[in-house]
Amino acid sequence: MFLYEAQQPPLYYWILSIPNRVLACAPIADRVFRLRLISILIASLAIPFAYLAAFELFRRRAVALSVCALIASMPGFMIDIARISNDVLAVAVASWIIWSMVRNQSPWLGLALGAGLLTKAYFLAFVPLLILRRRFYSLAASIAIAGWWYWRNFRLTGTWTGEFLDASATKLGWAAKFTAFRDEHWLKTLDSAAWTHIWTGAWSFFTLRSWMYRVFEVVFAIAALMLTIALVRRPLGRCKRKLALLCSVEALFALGISYHALSIFMAKNIYFAPGWYFYSLIDAEAILLAAGMLILTGRRRVLAAITCLTGLFVALDLYTTNFILVRHYSAPVSMVYMIATVALIILSAIL
Repeated sequence: MFLYEAQQPPLYYWILSIPNRVLACAPIADRVFRLRLISILIASLAIPFAYLAAFELFRRRAVALSVCALIASMPGFMIDIARISNDVLAVAVASWIIWSMVRNQSPWLGLALGAGLLTKAYFLAFVPLLILRRRFYSLAASIAIAGWWYWRNFRLTGTWTGEFLDASATKLGWAAKFTAFRDEHWLKTLDSAAWTHIWTGAWSFFTLRSWMYRVFEVVFAIAALMLTIALVRRPLGRCKRKLALLCSVEALFALGISYHALSIFMAKNIYFAPGWYFYSLIDAEAILLAAGMLILTGRRRVLAAITCLTGLFVALDLYTTNFILVRHYSAPVSMVYMIATVALIILSAIL
């Protein structure tokens, strides 16, 4: 089973099959374009969930809205969702899960995780958190919804994910995995994850100049450092417990992507980690960035700090669209991309 999409959980494809049948008589180009617009609408659910989660944490509408604007301004995120892919539904469902976990009393957590597990295998990273937080009813509900798919994968491939790179690595045994772990160049792998997360020109893999990536990496590193210092040195109140939870989500997800990178290295002998997968946690990422800036600048200046970072992403969007993408894609495609980006920013402002 080497057709990559044939190994994916089915929920997104079940959903998109409905409009695809409705549009069956349309030309293929029109059908693809409309299905992409539907995908953008699905992924846009991340915006209201981000607002709800950020407001639950910060209790300030202005900060919650700035988190939404930050998400909407990220050009790499728009590239990732403006296509027909189950990553689109993963963004919406993961945002739902993050909001449910931040609320801590949501009865919908099991349903959300079950939907996530039927969308992408990397939702397995949420399972340890449910166990540690003793959300056994939610875990049981998610297993009841999606367990059949993972049992099928295990029977067919010997792995829970069913992904052929994972299956190939598993067949080589744990000794080979430990050897590969030792030989993997993890700094190069981390670098590939960073640039494919910040911005890459779709699957043509256009890139920026290296210093442009470093600007955003420095901002992310400073925010992460501020969060770490705050969580280690200060007593954990209600807000900080939830920030620690979001950090745990990011850490577990990073472990899952690291394992995937190890499988890629074992199968293809290249140092690579697909950073675009982290866009499924876009709400957690934006909230943690806002929290890091809040700790660094204080309550009075946090909005200015988030606005500056949003401005950097908007500048990156304008630069990449007009000086990189437009040279390789038609002007109408670039215009649609810009319109979709502006629409997301307006939506976040309205909310």
